[in-house]
Amino acid sequence: VVAEPNGESIDVIGIGTHPSRGLRKGVVVDIEATVDSIRKAVDEAEMMAGCEISSVYAGIAGGHIQAHNEMGMVAIKDRGALIGFAGARVIEQAQAIAIPADREVIHVLPQEYEIDGEDGIKQPLGMSGVRLIARVHIVTAAVTSAQNVIKCANRAGLNVIDIVLEPLASAEAVLAPDEKELGVALIDLGGGTTDLAVFGGGAIKQTAVLSLGGSHLTNDAAVGLRTPFEQAERIK
Repeated sequence: VVAEPNGESIDVIGIGTHPSRGLRKGVVVDIEATVDSIRKAVDEAEMMAGCEISSVYAGIAGGHIQAHNEMGMVAIKDRGALIGFAGARVIEQAQAIAIPADREVIHVLPQEYEIDGEDGIKQPLGMSGVRLIARVHIVTAAVTSAQNVIKCANRAGLNVIDIVLEPLASAEAVLAPDEKELGVALIDLGGGTTDLAVFGGGAIKQTAVLSLGGSHLTNDAAVGLRTPFEQAERIK
């Protein structure tokens, strides 16, 4: 998807699609096939948008994705207004958890802050207090799976600016601030995975990726009916 800024929003100016051959359950299983799929999707998007694509944000999903909520706390010595480093310190403290060597953190998302027992604070900067607590949502991914996504994009001639959890990207595209505030669950039904993002109080509450999607149903129909995959897709 290619987009350009338009004030406070963005306008989509180009889209390219191609069957994601080389992926299974959201994970790269064939680098050459994945690179070929990326190139063909990019070529189509470039043609529609009328521009050359060199840098991208890449979505990531798959059963290797794990997410959990953590809490961090720091003391403010001078009782004065909270400044930037205090907010950064409490986030660092919240994510100071033991993570296996084969996993990496891809998102640390603040949910809310608490100052001296007063919770529900969205932005603590400029407020006064002596104890700051942060609740965050941490998303981790398998290092190899994330590296393979980046490697495939690089081999297709693209520089990956960052990787983004796909249900979070979907939420940015389709959810309104009021929905996030009231409480909403977004379910993105894909071919290889089903992605979930739950919001409440304007913040992310939970995310999950299930290794089950529409392609699995099509494959079951193809095997059960002894029919080609394309025909099973039409039947589904």
